[in-house]
Amino acid sequence: MTGNSTFTLALTGDLSVKSAQDFLGQLKSAIAEHAAIAVDTSAIGQADVTTVQSLLAARNKAQALGKSFTLKGTPGPKLQAVLDGAGFMNPAQPAASFWTEHS
Repeated sequence: MTGNSTFTLALTGDLSVKSAQDFLGQLKSAIAEHAAIAVDTSAIGQADVTTVQSLLAARNKAQALGKSFTLKGTPGPKLQAVLDGAGFMNPAQPAASFWTEHS
């Protein structure tokens, strides 16, 4: 595990249900190996609700382990479209602040 620095996990390509297993592997590895993770979603090429669910599950796992899991900057355009379309940005949603608080 690295020291106090934040590891940036740059996500790229298709992160929809088609590639969920690989995407989950990336998230699990980052959480296992680093105390603080910032996820860069700016280069995601394809996203869906599975992407959102995976990121939220990873955040919950990291928090349960006493680790930091944040977004680096605002959500990328593909992720933002899913968040808006599925209502995840609604302030009434329990995780809405995760998408708007950035490292």
